[in-house]
Amino acid sequence: MKSSNATSDKAIARTIKIEGRVQGVGFRPHVYRIALQYNIRGHVKNRPDGVVIHAEGSVSQMDAFMNQLKNVPPAAVIKLITVASVPLSHFNDFRIVSSEPLQKQNTEICPDIALCNDCREELYTINRRKGYPLINCTNCGPRFTLIADLPYDRPLTSMKDFALCPQCAEEYSDPANRRFHAQPISCPSCGPVYSYHANGQNLYDFSVILSQIGHTLENGHALALKGLGGYHLACDATCAAAVQEIRKLKQRDAKPFAVMCRSLKAARQLTLLTDEEATQLNSWQRPIVVVRQRSSELLAPDVTRGLQTIGVFLPYLPLHHLIFDRIRCDYLVLTSANVSETPILCRDEEAMLQFQHLPGGLLSNNRSILRRCDDSVVKLIHHAPMLMRRSRGYVPTPVDLSFNVEGILACGAELSNTFCMGKEKQGIFSQHIGDLKNWETYSFYTENIGELSRIFKFEPHVAACDLHPDYRSTLFAQQSGLPVIQVQHHHAHIAAVMAEYHIEEPVIGLAWDGSGYGTDGCSWGSELLVADYYGFQRISHFEYLPLPGGDLAAREPWRCCLSYLVQAYGSHWNSLRIPFVNQFNTPESLLVYQAIQKKINAPLTSGAGRLFDAVAALTGVCTFNHYLSEAPMRLEELATAHTDDFYPFTGYDRISFRSTFHHLVQDLQKDIDTCIMATKFHNTLAQVALHQVKLACKSTPSRKVVLCGGSFQNRYLTEKIVYLLEQEGFQVYLPRDSSCNDSGIALGQLAVAAHKIQQACV
Repeated sequence: MKSSNATSDKAIARTIKIEGRVQGVGFRPHVYRIALQYNIRGHVKNRPDGVVIHAEGSVSQMDAFMNQLKNVPPAAVIKLITVASVPLSHFNDFRIVSSEPLQKQNTEICPDIALCNDCREELYTINRRKGYPLINCTNCGPRFTLIADLPYDRPLTSMKDFALCPQCAEEYSDPANRRFHAQPISCPSCGPVYSYHANGQNLYDFSVILSQIGHTLENGHALALKGLGGYHLACDATCAAAVQEIRKLKQRDAKPFAVMCRSLKAARQLTLLTDEEATQLNSWQRPIVVVRQRSSELLAPDVTRGLQTIGVFLPYLPLHHLIFDRIRCDYLVLTSANVSETPILCRDEEAMLQFQHLPGGLLSNNRSILRRCDDSVVKLIHHAPMLMRRSRGYVPTPVDLSFNVEGILACGAELSNTFCMGKEKQGIFSQHIGDLKNWETYSFYTENIGELSRIFKFEPHVAACDLHPDYRSTLFAQQSGLPVIQVQHHHAHIAAVMAEYHIEEPVIGLAWDGSGYGTDGCSWGSELLVADYYGFQRISHFEYLPLPGGDLAAREPWRCCLSYLVQAYGSHWNSLRIPFVNQFNTPESLLVYQAIQKKINAPLTSGAGRLFDAVAALTGVCTFNHYLSEAPMRLEELATAHTDDFYPFTGYDRISFRSTFHHLVQDLQKDIDTCIMATKFHNTLAQVALHQVKLACKSTPSRKVVLCGGSFQNRYLTEKIVYLLEQEGFQVYLPRDSSCNDSGIALGQLAVAAHKIQQACV
């Protein structure tokens, strides 16, 4: 009988196939180093479908090797490992061998990765890359924004014009080096260089440039600088004049700015950062994280314009760290260098034309940005990140699906647009596009569909789009020459979350947002649907409300408030003794009242967003929206009172808030604290959600509830609803890989279209 030691020393051979995000992230060098550590012989190579390893060694060596393989580089993601025993080939060493030719693209392209700790340390130590603002390795640096085509090799990136110097070439070819096959690598001798243009002067010495930038920021000026996926405007966030300068440049009067913090310590001094938020903030994606402020006194007032929450993020480029080294302040406004509602600038000539006369100057480099990409935004809701904007660091990571979506182009919505391409069983989101009502943004949209289709070898056979006849994304689908499948807006919201969680059976879907074109021609937005991928049954929604002025009412919440007051009080609304009536009992409001009564330019809506607007206006929190969803955001911030009280509402499948407004008016007349009213209002909506879900149980045995739509970016509301539903035994699903707002809709369109195609083929 053989001993256990003899068995463990027996040589074996295995083929190990690893699928996921394992190319362009330093995975093969990772395998190579582990193989050397455990004396494994064989080789590793890239294939179109992942990474394949031939490994030979003893049983104990192989077990240790397999265990260590799972400790992947920061940006790598293993989705599937397949292991097979094979005959020994008796290799003498372990090698990284040439990649197999790319027949078709079904591996994942890595997103751009924030500066890693090794490169950051190297940035400050004595070596040839000390202080080099474009330092990177296989574990960090640009990816998505510099790829021209696949396979991901240097000649097919914006680094093709920069020939490697002998030292960089040696690192690039050394499997033991962390820069092995790192396509963007370079150094001051062979890589891109920065230039600074200000007041008619051009500077090219980077140490001099850094000193000038530090001087510019310290003296209260804004400057434009080239980032990873586009140009940004930067200034000292504590300097009121500099912040105002950026507001004028962007023509952005009120929307809050995100703030880049020098360090995690500085972020904690500014905000009430939780451990979960800190983890997201410090992740390799380095998103903007929306958190509550600790102190508003550390920043200029115009940064947040009175909001108690703020978007903060940490330096993710070596340039950011080097700039902070030259200034005393811990906080920079860093915002996309574009006029509001237009795409982020990424072309050097456009930036030079727009910012050549900027007093603070323009910082650029000679590496082309091939793919514009904004910073991503997340918010921690119910202990996990919810994506509010899916872009840098997250794109083009696909969403894995349980069904085939090959050849389907999902065109997305009108606001916060992204599109989604179907490749086999994956949905590939575009980066954040924006509001398609803007012509420049629509041009970016159409251009980007062509570019990403080419890179991903995507050939569309079907276009999926919204029901709304006037959405530019709908018009694009209809003019594409492809067969078109239209998907109702809120059905798409629900289907997106179902697809993300691989849910095949019908669910109870709660879709609350501002608006979405309904099957009855009205504007929906408070939907309780029992839905699967093939269709839906509308079980409940808020009572329809005339929306005086149509889209204008979304910008002027007082109009929504007036409509709700008329619904609750009729012609007696203007005799109410409340501040709102004192302010808006004007000739204009009387005309609006007549429009409501006569149904002139007052389309019907059931949107939850308009209810938030109305309550914000009634309580004096916000009567004009200076930017999208300002009123709901400000109302959410006030929901801080420790009470479970809520206002009454009526209705069964059509929820009426007439009694809610009666009680809100009474609280106003009693001069009840606004925080208490805001909290009670949010609690009311949580009770409405519970009522709607219980009502749906009469139509389905499902206990799975999907929450989706822009209203669920509201942390207080969402967490309150989740708590109430889980107390009743429901399983609640929130979007995580896709966005809660309209930028996640394309995934739902993709999923519904795939199932309708499948149904038609049966």
